[in-house]
Amino acid sequence: MKVLEEGFVYDAEGGPHAARACFCTSFKRLLSGKVLASFRRGSTKDSADGNCLVAETADQGGSWTILTGGFDPRVEGIAGEIRVAEMCEWDDGTVAAFLLWVDRREGAKLYDGRTDSVLPTKVVMALSQDGGRTWGPYRRLATGGFLGPALSGPTVRWPGRGWLVPFENFQPGSGVHSANALFTPDGRSFDRIVTVARDPADAVYYFDERHSWCPRTARPIAMFWTYNRRTEKDEQVHMAWGNPDTMEWEPPFSTGIVGQVCQPIPLPDGRLAAFYVHRHPPGSLRLVVSEDGGRSWDRRGELTVYAADAARQRGLNGESGYAQYWDDMLTTWTFGHPTGQVLPDGTLLLGYYAGPQGTCLNVRWARVEA
Repeated sequence: MKVLEEGFVYDAEGGPHAARACFCTSFKRLLSGKVLASFRRGSTKDSADGNCLVAETADQGGSWTILTGGFDPRVEGIAGEIRVAEMCEWDDGTVAAFLLWVDRREGAKLYDGRTDSVLPTKVVMALSQDGGRTWGPYRRLATGGFLGPALSGPTVRWPGRGWLVPFENFQPGSGVHSANALFTPDGRSFDRIVTVARDPADAVYYFDERHSWCPRTARPIAMFWTYNRRTEKDEQVHMAWGNPDTMEWEPPFSTGIVGQVCQPIPLPDGRLAAFYVHRHPPGSLRLVVSEDGGRSWDRRGELTVYAADAARQRGLNGESGYAQYWDDMLTTWTFGHPTGQVLPDGTLLLGYYAGPQGTCLNVRWARVEA
């Protein structure tokens, strides 16, 4: 494996905008072959002024054009933060944006360690008929009885069935966490919520689920940043295969990968790639490949796509408690949120955020031969 080209989707260091903290990166390849990138920009990673931008490339990442400089921050008449934008394309070419809206009226920080709770959130959808340049009115999506839904990774098309919109849920003050997804067969009805993963003992959290569809097996895949709440430490990256007919998922199993957020990418030759955050030293973003559906990985052939600055960041060694972990994630970590799409020529277009400090984070891309 090797990196063929790399560059910036958005250069926060060289740009004129005062808000330069970019993260929550996501890529979506359209039927036309173009790739949309969405990411959140704000004055810090945990600020009320956050909003999401949408960019487009038509030349495999060589150049990017900003299509959307931000979404309407008002939901049901209340101004808030647009924290996450996940793109999707319906069969007729309509582009849908699924947005995570945060109600910032109840606190300055997204997570409150004193009450073990997050600020109120809502999931809304907007549609674009011009490829992501302009957007129609919001439609709020029901997420059942979940009080703290958070979008968690790219949407996934299930051929012949519909689309999944992944989200995780943290019930405030309860210690309950689950990985879920909204299912829509047609882009109009969202009347089914799929449970992807939840530890029956609520001791293990399956954070930041990332999904893909495997054309070789005709099955969906999910990979998870896996955290043990009792030991207050990360576990190895877990993954699970789903049944597209029943929409049930097998219990997550350990991949043996020591990392955090991890994007599965099925390759044209049948192998499975994993683009993941290597948070412990040396901090980096890495690509590794499996030939047996994720049971084992070619660690000797692993590719470092991005190497972080050598300066030590708290949290890389897992020495933080749970509340401190949240604070580190929202203030000091300077790289992460891997995403990726397979291009028509079989190469991979990978995306992530990275920068010199928590208040200046770029959105970067790399084209990789796997």
